[in-house]
Amino acid sequence: MKLTRKEYTDPVEKKKDIWRGVGLWFGLNILMALCSWGVNAALFSVMSSPDGSSTPLSNVYPIVNLALGILPLLINISLIIYFALTRSQIALGMLAGFGIALLITIILGVIVAVACFVALRSGGY
Repeated sequence: MKLTRKEYTDPVEKKKDIWRGVGLWFGLNILMALCSWGVNAALFSVMSSPDGSSTPLSNVYPIVNLALGILPLLINISLIIYFALTRSQIALGMLAGFGIALLITIILGVIVAVACFVALRSGGY
């Protein structure tokens, strides 16, 4: 399989590919999160028994949980490397999507921390 790099001739084409990369990153990660949560919920409901005894799946659950945690990381890194070799602007868009998500997470963390300090100071804990 030979990977050929796309030659961009128009700045509009570059912008479209950057936005495609951002959309791809968010769409793919939302889809993978929903699938992971669904598999975890289904496996957990099958694993738990009403009488509290352990089932044979209780030994498999940590392995599946680890695989579900590592799989999105591997897919994201693989796609960024693939698009860096073939369509560089999509790879930049995916990295920008990661940066946007990281920035949103940091801002929400600061807001929650401030809200916690305000709640503790006012005695509304």
